[in-house]
Formats: sequence, structure tokens, C-alpha cells
Amino acid sequence: MNTKRTLTLLFAAMLAAGTLISCGGDDTTTADTTDAVTAGGTGDVTTEEVDPFEALDFGGEKITFWVNSNDYYGSGSSNYLIIDDEDTTGDIVNDAVYKRNSYVEELLNVELVFEDCDYIWSEVVEPLTNTISAGDAAYDVVIHDLYPMANMSVGGYFANVRDGKYFDFSQDYWYADYMGDLCFDSTTENYILAGDFTLDVIRSAHALYVNKEMFNTLYESVDELYNHVLNMTWTQEVFQSYIKDVYADLNGNGQADDEDRYGYGYVGKWGSAFPWILSSDLTFLKYESDGSPVLAMDNERSVTLLERMNEIFYDKSAHDYVGVDTNTNGFMNGYVLFGGYQRIASLEVFRDMEIDIGIIPYPMFDEAQGRYVTATHDITNIAIIPTTCNKLDTVSAVLEVLGRESAETVMPAYYETALKIKYSRDDISSQMLDIVRDGLENAFPLAYNNYTDNFLVSNTFCTPLGSKSTDFMSNYEKHVDAAQKKIDALYEAFTSIDN
Repeated sequence: MNTKRTLTLLFAAMLAAGTLISCGGDDTTTADTTDAVTAGGTGDVTTEEVDPFEALDFGGEKITFWVNSNDYYGSGSSNYLIIDDEDTTGDIVNDAVYKRNSYVEELLNVELVFEDCDYIWSEVVEPLTNTISAGDAAYDVVIHDLYPMANMSVGGYFANVRDGKYFDFSQDYWYADYMGDLCFDSTTENYILAGDFTLDVIRSAHALYVNKEMFNTLYESVDELYNHVLNMTWTQEVFQSYIKDVYADLNGNGQADDEDRYGYGYVGKWGSAFPWILSSDLTFLKYESDGSPVLAMDNERSVTLLERMNEIFYDKSAHDYVGVDTNTNGFMNGYVLFGGYQRIASLEVFRDMEIDIGIIPYPMFDEAQGRYVTATHDITNIAIIPTTCNKLDTVSAVLEVLGRESAETVMPAYYETALKIKYSRDDISSQMLDIVRDGLENAFPLAYNNYTDNFLVSNTFCTPLGSKSTDFMSNYEKHVDAAQKKIDALYEAFTSIDN
């Protein structure tokens, strides 16, 4: 996915200039420029860009957002990056959100209304389905979890955002490849929006955390670990070499328990397995000449990955903590070298740790992979527009400018300042954060795993891993025919949606 940004340089340039200049918007609009000649008559020219949305006026139209307010895994809801405190408070992130929202309201002459949605991922589908089926235009934008929203998108409940007049998905503040991976023909259809405005996609990106003090005790220097990442030699086999001899019975009771020392800590064989599967850059689907998808996971790479995951998760130096909080506490209390299951947002939880920690991407399958791939969790918050929304043009303008301004104000405030400076422990960790974020892609397997009868990640990887099975092919062959029928149905459902 092409999410590479130059926010550090951009933000520094904006600070040096003492201003924020908007750049983006409708690709059919050409920005006017005004030339100013210096008073000294030297002929030097400065150019001021006119906002392409400046001429729009939506007459105070109300745009209602239904925003997920739940905290599923302990690092806080992301709704504070959508909804402001209705005033500046001195907190850099809140003030950036407030200024962004206020700017959009003033620029487009709209009123942004935010309502909390307190339904969890398993509860939100029924009320949202009922609202849309009843023709109720209560919400213009819904921000909620990827997995249930992706499955609802198949039913034709959401507007095709390709029809939005003012969307420009060529802009970097839209995660176009991530969005395109959630349907089969992204040139004509997209039903899910992800970008800098839905910053939870970044917050829920999986990353490994390292106890730098423990690493420096066990090995020469944590710099060798960072060098592996930067030199593209950070692989699953290298990871295994670092964890294999770390276990120590710290409390001397002769049993492996939560108070012993481990090389890798995780929670179960489900969510903790996601980043290992997706970071391996597997091929899940191939496409026939007519564009129809065919499952294509039956290869040596998948076989080897399941074998390797068994080696990692059942290594004596790996420990399955029961519960998310227990796993987090195990790392925070200094018992774990590499903390698994965590996301970028975990930095907010770890901010008060006295132990020096670092962040790194999940390792590559092998050096030939040549790039780091980052998984987001299946409950990352994305945005959709219900088909009942009767103001798609207005909403597209609002979301386009919200995305643009999020990139220029909120992302620098959260990412460059809050994460990199306030929460991160060193400069190299800032580079690691960039690598993790730049690797975001491959949302399809988690979004549609359940739709395909739990085939894409569960039956093929997580379930056999849970029973210590390394037999990928028998599980694949057992379930592939039924799963292919589901893929066919998914493809047919998308192609038959009447937009």
C-alpha cells in the first residue's frame, strides 16, 4: 500500500513557514494563483494557492457522524481523534482536531454533528441494518469496525464512494490500496473509506515491542536489532534466534508461569497470529481473465509459515498470557523480551513505563520478501456512508477536506508529536514507526475471513496452530471447496450491487 508520507519534513516546513497551506481536493478543479511582486521591484514572485473548496457553500447543512466509542483491547477508543472537546484545551491533539473540524465547518458552511455509537463489533450490525432498511437517514457517516462493516458492504447497504463528486483517492491522505483490497474492482467501486481521518487504522496497526534493557543484557546491543530492520535482514528466523534461549524460571517454582522471563509474550492463537500471517506477504487470491477471484494459498510458503508459527508460539521461551491485560502487564513489568499482540496505540499505554522500550515491525518471511507488511486488526475503525444518505456530494466534500486537514494538522499532532516525541523513547523508534505505518495493506483476509467460513486465516492457520498442527495442506484441502463457493458468492454479490 502506498501510504508513504513525508510528514516529518512537511510539518517542519510548515512550522518554519509559520503557516499551513492546504493542497488537495477535487481533481476536476484547477487552483487559481495570485502573483505578488516584491516592493523592491526585483521581479521575485510569490505564489499563493487558492483552496479549491473555497467556492463551495452548503448552506449550513448538517452532517451527522455515528462514531464508535468502544475500547476493545485496552488502549482507548479513537473517537477523540474524530470528535473534539468543542474548544481548545491546550492538549495538542485535541486542539488539532478542534481546529480541523471548525475549519471544515467554516470553509464549507456545514454543521458537523457527532453521536457516540456504544455498540461493539458484534452488536452494531443489527441496529445499523434496521436503520438503513427502514430508509432512515439518521446518519450520513458511520465510523466503526472493519470486519462487520466489510460484511455489511456486500449487502448493498453502503454508498459507492466512487460516486462522491468531491472524493480524490489519488491523494496520500486516502489509503487507496487498503480500500481497494476490500472489494474486487476498486476502479469502479469502493464502499469503505480509510485514511488519515480514520486514524484508528494507524492506531490499530500491529507492531512488536522490545524490552531494550533485557535485549542489551542478553545480547550485545539493541542496535543490532534495529540494524536488521533497516538493512532488510529482519526475518522470522532471525526473530527465532533471539527468543530461543531467553526463558528463565525467575520465581524458582519449577513451572512456567506469568512471572518468569520469556522471549515472546502473546495472547492466544487468534489475534496474536494475525500479524504473523499478514506480514509474511502471502498470496491469498489470484484472478482469472474475467476478473473472478480464485483461492491461491496452497503453496510452499503457506506450508512453511504454519510450521514456523508452531515453532515460534510453542517455543519454551514463548508464553501465552491469559487475557489482554495480563499480556500487557507481563511486558510492562519486564518479563518479556518481545511483546506480541500490541498495536501502535499501545505506545499510549506504555508511556509511563520506567523500562526502556522500542518498537519494530513484524519480521519478514525471508529476505527475498524485500518489504515489511503491517496488519491492522479486524476491528480497526473505518468509515462508510449509508445508502440512506441523501447528500453524497456534500458528504464527499466534507470527508475530503477532513482527510486533507487531518494529514496537515491532526496526523502531525498525533504521530509526529504525541507518538514520536511524547511517547516514543528514541529517534530510531521514530524510524521504526514510519516503517510500520508505511507497510499497511492486505485488509481482505481479516475483513472477509468470517464471510468465507473462517477459511482465510482461521481454518488454514489459527485453528491448526491452536492444536499444534503443522499440516497446512490437509486443512486447506478439507475446506477449500466450500470457501471457494463463498468467494464466488462474495464476488457475485459485489458485482450485482445496484449503484
